[in-house]
Amino acid sequence: MSTLTTKLKLFSVITLFGTVISTPVLANKDKSAVNAPSVEQTQTAAPSSAQQNSVKLNSATAQELEKGLLGIGAKKAQAIVEYREKNGNFISIDQLADVAGIGKATVEKNRHLLAL
Repeated sequence: MSTLTTKLKLFSVITLFGTVISTPVLANKDKSAVNAPSVEQTQTAAPSSAQQNSVKLNSATAQELEKGLLGIGAKKAQAIVEYREKNGNFISIDQLADVAGIGKATVEKNRHLLAL
């Protein structure tokens, strides 16, 4: 009987503890103190913040390319602009490796910074 009493007391404590912990969360349900963004808000905000930080490969000036990309100096930035003027807009980020002096490693290093 002692074991049963101990188990009942333990169950009561666990139940009480769970109620105490969950009560503040439930109490704030309608208040603005607990404000997590909805899925729609997160999905809408993500592209705009990524686009703001991206270097647009098809419209960036040589100065913007030099400033915004890793391992790209003035000469390589100018080579990108000249390639684009000669061949038209880039159709993929990978096509950047076709520019003289820019290899696949440089493309990979900058992929997260680039947009078409």
